[in-house]
Amino acid sequence: MTENDRIVWEYLLKNRQASAVRVAEATGVSLTEVESIIARIGSPNWREEVSKPQQQARLRILARAAEVTGGERQDSYGPVKQNLQRIADLWTAYLDRETVITAEDAAWMMVLLKMARSDASGYHEDNYIDAAAYAGIAGECRESAHADSQRG
Repeated sequence: MTENDRIVWEYLLKNRQASAVRVAEATGVSLTEVESIIARIGSPNWREEVSKPQQQARLRILARAAEVTGGERQDSYGPVKQNLQRIADLWTAYLDRETVITAEDAAWMMVLLKMARSDASGYHEDNYIDAAAYAGIAGECRESAHADSQRG
């Protein structure tokens, strides 16, 4: 994400109904670039306002997920990709399968575990924090694998 992307997104999140012209004026980003950024938005309902309590819960959960994956959990368990690869290797061995489970697979399976826990045990914010963190880690793993395939 470029600095202009960040600036435009930040403005749009606070002003979802703003026109591209208004966004360009307010952010100092060219109209052409603002239109390009808006065109890349995949959700058809992105302009719908999100209620403050919902938004606050989402932002709190995502902020906490960022905190734990970059700090305390890494301090406790080591680099996340290495940790997930150890989990994946153990799962592969346990299942005695020829299909190799990757660190990304392990991250997605941990999201599924958190989904199962949230369904069975009522509301525990930790399930949502961890699921968000694991989804981000899965993206990190895929990005790393993509970069590796581009080099080799």
